Amino acid sequence: MTSKENVLVLEKEAVKIELDLSENDKGVMSDFQKDLILEELNELPPLEDGQVCINGIYTFDMGDKIEVSVYIRNGSSKQINFHKVPLLIVNKNGDILASQTMDMKDFGILPPFRARPYKVYFDKINLSVNLIPNDDWEIQFEKSVSTVNTVKCEFEGFPGDDHHELEGTFTKFLNKLPLIKAEDVNIEVFKTLRCFDDSISIVFMIRNGCDTIVKLETLPIVIKDEDGEVVASGVFDVENVNVNPHKAKIYDFTITEDYIINKDADINNCKVYFRM
Repeated sequence: MTSKENVLVLEKEAVKIELDLSENDKGVMSDFQKDLILEELNELPPLEDGQVCINGIYTFDMGDKIEVSVYIRNGSSKQINFHKVPLLIVNKNGDILASQTMDMKDFGILPPFRARPYKVYFDKINLSVNLIPNDDWEIQFEKSVSTVNTVKCEFEGFPGDDHHELEGTFTKFLNKLPLIKAEDVNIEVFKTLRCFDDSISIVFMIRNGCDTIVKLETLPIVIKDEDGEVVASGVFDVENVNVNPHKAKIYDFTITEDYIINKDADINNCKVYFRM
């Protein structure tokens, strides 16, 4: 078997790579299929310490798109995950046969020194040739891929007794967010509402990618409309805002009328920024 590969070298030392299946594959894949995958992995070129590698195994013409079966191998000591990934298919001369940015959030986390089978789909409109030749192609990352420590935060809950009936909704919202970088703190808006007294209520999620508890005492907030005009802004004192390591928590905050510049703005079309 000939594999089509693209490798990023960070350090040089041979490493042993073990199979890591997605949760879905674990539930549906037979032992026979797993044995075949292990055979394919063993036939791939050795992976050096620090390499992140994508190996193409086969392509399949689906009519309006090309299916490409690949293995992604992580030879680094850090777990990896992907979001928007530009991929190329090239021939041995380096000519680009296909180019497309893939949404690979569903790939999940690949632990250190693990490999996982995956499939990507190139739309025919993104091919520069009529046919991908079976014996002259390889798939590669368009840009350099670097390993970044990421954290999958677990939903911690709510301050006080608020919103418990919506825990499933908030958990689903959390699971759709891209993973957070280790040591980062991230705030995502869940919903903004205009209240009867013209105040603005913001329900937001704080994710803590740090190894220590995060406590906030002030929170800068700017709300802008579709044209980029400021609707409301201020630096607000907050109490009891603390999130445990690698956890996510929901909070709500109300901006009173005093801080609102444009009371007629359609809040549903506005964006919230947690900075000044």
